[in-house]
Amino acid sequence: MEKFRRIALLICVAVFSADSVCVADTFTNRKSGEVLHGYATSKTQNGKKAVHTQFKGVVDINPADWRITADRLGRNNKVIVLTINSDIMRAIETDALIEAITKASDQGPLLILIEMDTPGGRTDYARRICTTIANSCTVVAFIKAGKYGGAMSAGTAIAFACDRIYMTPNTVIGDAAPVAYSGSGVKNLGDVYTGVMAEKIVSAWQTYLASLAEHNHRPALLARAMADENLEVIEVSGAQKKLFIEPINKLPQQDIVQTWSKKGSLLTLTAEQAAECGIADKVVSTRAEVLRDLQAGNAQVVEDDSFQRAGRQFARAKRIFNKLAKSLDLKVKQFKQAPTRMRAVKMLGEIRKDYKSLISLAKHYSDLHVDVNELEKQLNTVEAYYQEAKMRNFRRR
Repeated sequence: MEKFRRIALLICVAVFSADSVCVADTFTNRKSGEVLHGYATSKTQNGKKAVHTQFKGVVDINPADWRITADRLGRNNKVIVLTINSDIMRAIETDALIEAITKASDQGPLLILIEMDTPGGRTDYARRICTTIANSCTVVAFIKAGKYGGAMSAGTAIAFACDRIYMTPNTVIGDAAPVAYSGSGVKNLGDVYTGVMAEKIVSAWQTYLASLAEHNHRPALLARAMADENLEVIEVSGAQKKLFIEPINKLPQQDIVQTWSKKGSLLTLTAEQAAECGIADKVVSTRAEVLRDLQAGNAQVVEDDSFQRAGRQFARAKRIFNKLAKSLDLKVKQFKQAPTRMRAVKMLGEIRKDYKSLISLAKHYSDLHVDVNELEKQLNTVEAYYQEAKMRNFRRR
């Protein structure tokens, strides 16, 4: 079993690395030796990537023809700050964050700082965000104390995708088992899927977390223990650096230094523990400390609230939708009680208008989770009654 785990991990790491484009700052042509200083963007054409350079402007290059070295030559002296301060449950916020990361990276900043306080959310949305981070410039996670007390579940994966992780005291990271979401709320995966299907989903997520951690030189086994309650992890002596293994793999000459994860519970680490074991890079108290540690203390700080604006936009859309739905119910009652045929036709016209507005909102905001087909069927029925009622009134004239 352990052999297959390692094989799966290696495959996942290889895929993750292959999908990632190194966005760095010194480009040396492998054949001619030409050197360019600048930064790559997300823009591609005919397999070539657009690079903003100091002296040649925008140059299209084939990354395979250039040796790319990470440094800050040619980058802009600014840091772009994004914030995740709620759950990751809505497509509109996920799309906004992905667009913001891509846009920020294309500006050539020293780095992107993602400040996080989240209970987690949908793993599919987290994967999309992680892929965007992997294809961006340097991205740093700053896990802050707040309403949720750290980065949990899918938030852990997003932190792992970042180049560095900083945490404030009294925050935690971990507890990243996949869960299922439905109209009735959050459910254990086993309550929605059973047997082989559940095992495949859980195993894939565990391997994905481990691959993210290993890609950025963090202990993969501890990352896996955050999603596998049956995994016990110990730290043993006898290595130049910290060595984390399962108890079954301990050699006789090795002493147990510490038990990090016990069977029966998902691993969750405090900021101090995370820094001690290498999951996090450092415990700090403020953003200023993070920037100083990254030699960006004098950089211009640009804050982008795209994630929050998208959330507010959806909240407004939801309020409008609910108001329209209540208005529609009232108009249907008024239609049934209409004292005259003329009044009934007028109410049908207003009902028809409300249905069209509801359908428009439902199509634009998938997070409303409304069955558009059902709404359109109801509209078609109303439309038929409306046209028939209008014809009857016309005949009577």
